Amino acid sequence: MRGGRADILQEIEPAIKSGLNLILYGESGVGKDYLARVIHQKRKWEGELMVYDCEQTVRDQTRIVGQLTSPIFFQKLRRSARKNTVFVRRVDLLQAHLLAQLSDFLVELGKRGAVPRNELLNLGLIGSLQTSNHSRPLHNFQLQRFSSILFCLKMTIPPLRQRKREIPGLAETFISQFNKEQKRKVVGILPDVLGLLLQFDWPDNICELRMEIERAATFTRDYEPIKPSALSERLIKSIPKSCLLH
Repeated sequence: MRGGRADILQEIEPAIKSGLNLILYGESGVGKDYLARVIHQKRKWEGELMVYDCEQTVRDQTRIVGQLTSPIFFQKLRRSARKNTVFVRRVDLLQAHLLAQLSDFLVELGKRGAVPRNELLNLGLIGSLQTSNHSRPLHNFQLQRFSSILFCLKMTIPPLRQRKREIPGLAETFISQFNKEQKRKVVGILPDVLGLLLQFDWPDNICELRMEIERAATFTRDYEPIKPSALSERLIKSIPKSCLLH
């Protein structure tokens, strides 16, 4: 790991070592799903990464909340010998009444003593919440309430435009993955291309960078590096001419 990614891994170390519940904030494509997988792998709990994806229809969201509010769900999570990591993805998309139902259930668990609050916060749950430049991380009361009840650790993942020192390493990783998946032999990128990648602000973050690298690699011959001519027209046009000339 280089640069900012190493800093991020240091920040999530308490969640890895302690098993405390953690919620990840960040814009689309910054790597929240990736970090959830990393946390689960580094915990070495031998169980599964159980993903509850809230980016679904209302019917699917209702089914997810029904599973999470099952009387035996948290008891199994506490007592399982092969401990699982529960990842509740995109909790910001849950309907307000479903968030309220979840919060009420968690409060009632504590009142009945079924799962004491200190144990509830140590179950190793991970949540993710998408933010943008134009909205606050917690944009409604029910979301704020649910987050405060279930997650004691919070972390905001910076957008790629604030972590540009990661771009060379990410580009190398994506080229390597592309070669493996497509059985190709693209050999890196030219310095000019790297300079252009560093000038771009990547509004869709790491996902957008990966798509750009894979597209450029597709138009690059085996045993050759990615050249500026392989980059998308959108990327080239977005960079000021003064930067291109430089």
